[in-house]
Amino acid sequence: MTRHRRMCAARRLSSVGMLIVSLMCTTKSVRAQRAIPDDNLAYPVLIEVPGELSSGFYLSTETSVYLVTAKHVIFDVQTGRVRSGPMSLLSYPHDPKEPGTNVLLVDMAALSQAGEIKGHATADVAVIRIADVVNSAPDKGPVTQALRTIPGVTMRTLATSGLLVVALNTIKKYDDVLVANDVLLFGYPTSLGMQGSPQLDPIRPLLRRGIVAGLNPHGKAIIIDCPSYPGNSGGPVVEADRETFKSTFNVIGVVSQFVPFAEKSINYPIAYQNINISNSGYTVVTPMDFVLELVK
Repeated sequence: MTRHRRMCAARRLSSVGMLIVSLMCTTKSVRAQRAIPDDNLAYPVLIEVPGELSSGFYLSTETSVYLVTAKHVIFDVQTGRVRSGPMSLLSYPHDPKEPGTNVLLVDMAALSQAGEIKGHATADVAVIRIADVVNSAPDKGPVTQALRTIPGVTMRTLATSGLLVVALNTIKKYDDVLVANDVLLFGYPTSLGMQGSPQLDPIRPLLRRGIVAGLNPHGKAIIIDCPSYPGNSGGPVVEADRETFKSTFNVIGVVSQFVPFAEKSINYPIAYQNINISNSGYTVVTPMDFVLELVK
């Protein structure tokens, strides 16, 4: 890598004739580095079911690869049943510069009947087993693994570097999450923008940066100071841990819902009360503990 050094010493005369010399400065031309590992950009998966777009990510155990998302993405809130119809899963390669996408087609009815779709009894998380792992190496972090899709899952397209999965040793449990640490929210907030406007590409993920604002021990939930919107549900949240000479990045949970802000207004002299609900900018994240209960 070529480096260019430039040293400067600006001089001027004061009104009394004294020579004033500024502090010596040095500038270097260095290659810019991303604030997160490049392959982390490939974490979010765009989930498309009839009439709805949401987010998710892939998680690998020693034997299987799962799609992880929010329970309300997979299960109908009113009936509690698995949503009917086909599902499409889109994600991007490890290398941001690599062309192509990964697209999987999922037969929801077939996988539901086979017992491959699981929703947590109390938490807003669900998993779908999509593949068997062949020659995995889970102790080396997020890696490209050889996999064999199970019946009901079809690999439509596959990028050269394959799927990026979250390994078990790159997640952090609820008790280890640190309040005030930086977090990144990954996903597809497809509800943003005006219909027909070219502001956003709906099949490209967006990131939001915030902090761990607090923990809710009663509901065992993580609260982050980072807004989320319809379409973000099910996406991964990554916590950044700063050490002396490096930073580590671990998935801490799944986006569940934004925290609403209720503003009351009263119209006098008529006693008419109006309540406006808006996005507070805080988001509820379901910890990975509940996901682990579904895959182990």
